[in-house]
Amino acid sequence: MEVTGGKSKDTSQHPVEPTWLLQAVDELETALGRVRIVGEDPSAVELKRTIKQVTDQVGDYVRPRIDSLDAPLVVVLGGSTGAGKSTIANSLLRQRVSISSAVRPTTRIPVLICHPQDRVWFENQRVFPGLARRYGSVSQDSVAPGGNQSIQIVTDRSMTPGLALVDAPDIDSVSAANRQLAAQLMAAADMWLFVTTASRYADAVPWKALDEAAQRNITISVVLNRVPPGTEAEVREDLQRLLTERNLRPTRLHLVLEQPLDDEGFLPGGEVTELRTQLEDLASDAQERQRIAQQTLVGVLTKLTATVHEIQNDLAAQEQELRTLHDTARRYFDRARERSLQVAGDGSLLRGEILTRWQDFVGTGEFFRGVEGFIGRLRDKVGSYFSGREQSPQKVEQAIESGIHTIISREIGEAARDTERQWAQTALGRVLNAEAQDQWRSEDLDEATTQLVRNWQRDILDMIRAEGAGKRKTARLAAFGVNGVAVVLMVVVFASTAGLTGLEVGIAGGSAVVGQKLLEAIFGEEAVRRMAATARASLESRIAEVVEQFATPYLESCEALEQGELVRAVNTANQSLIESLSRDN
Repeated sequence: MEVTGGKSKDTSQHPVEPTWLLQAVDELETALGRVRIVGEDPSAVELKRTIKQVTDQVGDYVRPRIDSLDAPLVVVLGGSTGAGKSTIANSLLRQRVSISSAVRPTTRIPVLICHPQDRVWFENQRVFPGLARRYGSVSQDSVAPGGNQSIQIVTDRSMTPGLALVDAPDIDSVSAANRQLAAQLMAAADMWLFVTTASRYADAVPWKALDEAAQRNITISVVLNRVPPGTEAEVREDLQRLLTERNLRPTRLHLVLEQPLDDEGFLPGGEVTELRTQLEDLASDAQERQRIAQQTLVGVLTKLTATVHEIQNDLAAQEQELRTLHDTARRYFDRARERSLQVAGDGSLLRGEILTRWQDFVGTGEFFRGVEGFIGRLRDKVGSYFSGREQSPQKVEQAIESGIHTIISREIGEAARDTERQWAQTALGRVLNAEAQDQWRSEDLDEATTQLVRNWQRDILDMIRAEGAGKRKTARLAAFGVNGVAVVLMVVVFASTAGLTGLEVGIAGGSAVVGQKLLEAIFGEEAVRRMAATARASLESRIAEVVEQFATPYLESCEALEQGELVRAVNTANQSLIESLSRDN
């Protein structure tokens, strides 16, 4: 029987225009070939499989058929395990062109049978470009491991020129490689010769294949093999009912009765006469062959555009998820930057170890009261105090370094953990987590924050030296030491009372007042304001740089997979193909 799915189109009245279609197909294949799908979760695996099916079909069938509408019609003999496909192929030609056996799976390598003059159509990679060519009679050597990456080409003069018959592996083979190859071959067929048995025709797998054929509007002949004698009418009626329920319109059904094979392993000649006649008539009718080829081509392309539309939706969903993951990381690391800057600017740093070391460095309340007199005496008093107590600013510097290090490490570490926790909730996020973590080490963070403080301290020292370049300022600097003045400036930058309470306010506030007066005595009020602002901006900039450094692996892992332009290219190419089909039909 010939079966077509749904509402068939009379494509013979609207010949396909190869130029438009080839251009549209090439654009689509190029765009899909650049698509990246991340991960191995079921949805990602399925999307990869669907894209591969589309690109395989374009290479195996669509492009070759558009290029050569007059090429021999490719009829694929397909069906379930043990349906007798190879026996039917051998019986049609009365030669052992394909191995038949009770051992499953029998057909591990597809066999293409054609007339010798048609061999030229199949020698190159025009069709089935991914399969290596083998020639000559089929033997057990043809089913060696890895053989399913090849196709055996057998020529036979009993074949009518214009048609090639392909004996394919089982669609439900125990071998995944065989199942994949069977699907690939059937997707590359102009016509299916679908073989099932009286005991298996109601199975789910054959009907799934037939439903897919209906969606592509492909022509199918169904061979119902091994029908018990006396049940022909009952079986035919039931099978036609099932076909009609699925909107498959039966026009011809080949019934092959259950009976012993002859001495050569063939079906009795009369059992396949009707099928042989159908194929010979088709091979001899160039116009009908072209009609079938064109109908299948248009049906395949129509189904293909619908499949690509689904791919577009999946790709768009991946893009949206990537943006969400990117925004999540951005939000957490922005929070880390803001919190670090807040702590650095609200006085919170000037407590604990830093405050203690600062007190050791400059003294307590008595010292402050002793230096609150005349500005001219301030320098002498502070200088005398420093020289008398022999306090070094180094411990204050170390305390400041430790304080900043602790804050930034804590905030960046928390941002990373929060990002990873949120990302771990999706399959794509888990993949990105692994990639980001490969570039992120805690020792790197320690080193980066330590270097941050040292660079900032160097910025301050350079600024103090530049501001104190005059002779008078140089003398004042010498009295206190450049490092000592740098520590005072750092404390002035930190000493905002917003983050301090109780006694800390008085101590830190007093520290800031005296530090401010000391700096003004050396550099002048305007210069001190400018220096404090510059030092604060430098610290904020360096904190932002370090936070961004550790946000980058997370952000870049998302950005590396973003392919919005490519998704749009797939959409454009698919729309172009749809328009080409409309133009041709």
